[in-house]
Amino acid sequence: MRRHVSSGRMLWALLGLGLLLPMAASAQDAKVQVQVEVVLASKKGTEVDPPELEKMKEQFQKQNFSFTSFKRLSNEVLTVSAKSASEVKLPNGANATLQLQGIKDGTATVRVAIPRQPTLDVELGRQGAVYQKAGKYVGGELILVLSPPAR
Repeated sequence: MRRHVSSGRMLWALLGLGLLLPMAASAQDAKVQVQVEVVLASKKGTEVDPPELEKMKEQFQKQNFSFTSFKRLSNEVLTVSAKSASEVKLPNGANATLQLQGIKDGTATVRVAIPRQPTLDVELGRQGAVYQKAGKYVGGELILVLSPPAR
């Protein structure tokens, strides 16, 4: 698993990374579909909404993160390309960007840039999810969840 981490960057959990099939053949025109969820994780309460986030909660507990509440704030499927960055609006007013860096052997390398966080390249395969810290929000932490689109 290859990942490039700029100093100070925190990748919260890399699990059997997941994603995609290329939508175009040439490197310059390559595109992939990425499901992008924004989740608010906090220590206030025990709410897990929707229930599918229970798996995320369990993964965080295994990594010794003490969040007790997980709430999905948004969920969308983006087409991520090499030509231009795709934006995800975050509820804290910032925009995260995703840009395809390349595809090799069914694995896509996607650059994730979030304001006030160093830029990170992550490798995404066909299953699993990547959890990326995306800033503070209403007493908790925003987590960007990147995964293969639901079929």
